[in-house]
Amino acid sequence: MRETFRVSIGGAHAGFATAVVVVALFAIVGGTTWALIVGGAVAFWFVAALTAVVGDGRRGWAAVRRAYVLTFGWAGWL
Repeated sequence: MRETFRVSIGGAHAGFATAVVVVALFAIVGGTTWALIVGGAVAFWFVAALTAVVGDGRRGWAAVRRAYVLTFGWAGWL
């Protein structure tokens, strides 16, 4: 089960790139307001993950890296 849900930093980079493309598409199609809403939702999710990771005891770059993987690592499953 643990291996099934494992995510990597490579998957997180792919998820970040996908999120950037999606926000750019929202900016092109829906305008700046929609891009800010979608980008804000992604930023909120990252801050929530960072808060949870820091609350769990990680500090510094280890916390930022873990929050990054938690936020964008879903792309590794695609």
